[in-house]
Amino acid sequence: MGRVKITTMTNIYRVGLVEGLHVVNIKKLIGEQRMHLERGDIILMSKGSLIAKFMNYFQKDPCYWGHVALVKDSSTLWEASIVLREYPIAKKLASQKHYKIIRKIDLTDEQKELMEKFAKKLLGRPYGIKRIALQFLDHIFHTNKFTSKADSKYLQVCSSYVAWVYWCACKYKFNNVPWQSCDPDDIEDDQLANKYKWFIVEDRKIYRHRQLP
Repeated sequence: MGRVKITTMTNIYRVGLVEGLHVVNIKKLIGEQRMHLERGDIILMSKGSLIAKFMNYFQKDPCYWGHVALVKDSSTLWEASIVLREYPIAKKLASQKHYKIIRKIDLTDEQKELMEKFAKKLLGRPYGIKRIALQFLDHIFHTNKFTSKADSKYLQVCSSYVAWVYWCACKYKFNNVPWQSCDPDDIEDDQLANKYKWFIVEDRKIYRHRQLP
């Protein structure tokens, strides 16, 4: 079944699996609060950031998102900002014109507990400026070899932090890219290419949805 678009600013998609088929049930929320978030949900944001614009300059596949965070619970997220930290979701999204929240449908309670264990290990660590520079080199030369050599878990940017937690808790690679080299674009590419694995909790954006070839 194709994806159905609701013509509102905030679009909600609910996805289930029935006998191996990808079934989409849509609930339009009017005057309600944001859908309840769960640990392991991923928030893509900062459309049009300087980082996203730079990466777009060197790649054919459009890069819409400049930042990504991981949901701890319904009110708190984990992110790599100036430092790796916990931060209120409502406060973060209040400053975003565009964001997208996705959920991996098969996460187990054990995996979610492991996510908290690993995410907390790095809280307070400084943002990995060196890794973002290596990501720029990867994009310029269309490779992952620069970031792949920076395998220290203490050197994290927003997307590598999310990917590292997912790898430690679930052994999952976004877009088959190692956590060291993962960027926000890889996370959305994985969701778009594997719609049976993900559903979109909330999608707030004006531009048209990306579609992979």
